[in-house]
Amino acid sequence: MYELNEEKDPAVLGPFELLAVLGQGGMGRTYLGRRLSLENLGPELETGYHLTEVRESAQPELAAVKVIKPSKLRDSSEHSEEEVRARFAQEIETMRTVAGARVPALLGADADAGQPWLAMDYVHGPTLHKLIHTCGALDVGPYGALGLALVDALRTIHGAKLLHRDLKPGNIALGPDGPVVLDFGLAVLTERDSAAALTKTGVGFGTPSYMSLEQARDTKHVSESADIYSLGAVLFFAAAKRPPYPLAPMVTAPKWDGVYAPYLPLLGRILVQVEVQRPSLDEIESDLRQLLADHGLTEEAAADQLGALVTGSGLIPDLPARALLDLADPEIQQAAQQAVDEGGAPDSPWAPDLFDEFLDAEAQNLEPLDENAEAGPHPAGYVPTVVDPGAQPAPSAAAPVPAQPPVTSYRIASPQPPAEPEPVAAPPVAVRAAERLRKAYAHTGRL
Repeated sequence: MYELNEEKDPAVLGPFELLAVLGQGGMGRTYLGRRLSLENLGPELETGYHLTEVRESAQPELAAVKVIKPSKLRDSSEHSEEEVRARFAQEIETMRTVAGARVPALLGADADAGQPWLAMDYVHGPTLHKLIHTCGALDVGPYGALGLALVDALRTIHGAKLLHRDLKPGNIALGPDGPVVLDFGLAVLTERDSAAALTKTGVGFGTPSYMSLEQARDTKHVSESADIYSLGAVLFFAAAKRPPYPLAPMVTAPKWDGVYAPYLPLLGRILVQVEVQRPSLDEIESDLRQLLADHGLTEEAAADQLGALVTGSGLIPDLPARALLDLADPEIQQAAQQAVDEGGAPDSPWAPDLFDEFLDAEAQNLEPLDENAEAGPHPAGYVPTVVDPGAQPAPSAAAPVPAQPPVTSYRIASPQPPAEPEPVAAPPVAVRAAERLRKAYAHTGRL
């Protein structure tokens, strides 16, 4: 988590105050934000922002606000700005159809903004990728709890007639209520012959180390079984601290060295390259429950063990003091409300066109959102795609692997605000904006 750069980062996007930078991926940047309490927003903005109802909560409701880099809307590749925006709009619709404890809820979005953004629940905790690399392979309790949570997540996603297609350790956050599956940037309607499908046949999207062979050949024409394979690859990583294949899926069985023997039957059944031989989510759930029972564990005890592991890992990031306060920055709140009262957008006082320019500069060394260094050439974030022009030939062949067999939520203590947070003195909005513009132009060499 990084402080906002006043020369490059806006203070507000849509009706969300931005508090910190969470990271960046190949297609954009993600901020920690909080929804501003605004009156008289009007039906047009309410509808345009896809805003959900504000939920009652003892803690401030925080959001992860994802933004597409302006350069990705104006690049010279085969993908036009309209196609990138269409992909982004589809992600918004995707998020709106998926609701469950294991996927973050959509809080708001604007695909038509000069700088398109999407806000979803912020999950306060480390990724599975970080946890395993720091703490090592999971014991039976945390392993079973993780597996059952991922089964719940995929059941929710598939129940909405969607596929995830990029399930991997870097897309799984371990939050206060257990594992949550992130990033629907690669989701695709399972109604694959729909004229609205935006994924090009014959193109592989996703992360090679965690994808099935059929997905590596042709991402569009895959089934729910491809996500089940990725679930198995994630569980393999949780058991071995490495993906089943270092670079891409292979027809040969993975090396099982170092994997706890009771995990092998289930992993062997999932990590096969023949789709129809993989177990269903119900079968995986049954095997995971049996694994826990064989070790004298209930699902609740397993979830508690995973929660304790996360809490003791030292990986839960510290929230900025502003995020722990009940109210927004008074100046930001006032400027946003004034803009709305005058018939503008809440973020209009913050010169979005100028910030577009700054976000185009990629000189800032931020930790990528996708922490899988082994992920290969496929970028994290949003993938601009085009209308399917028809089937294309696919790459190499497939064959099976061996065998058979193998919760959910937990609580992390809510972060407490500092004993006496120091008040942040800020100049009036107009003075601060003028100072930012002066620095900005100095930064770009225009003065």
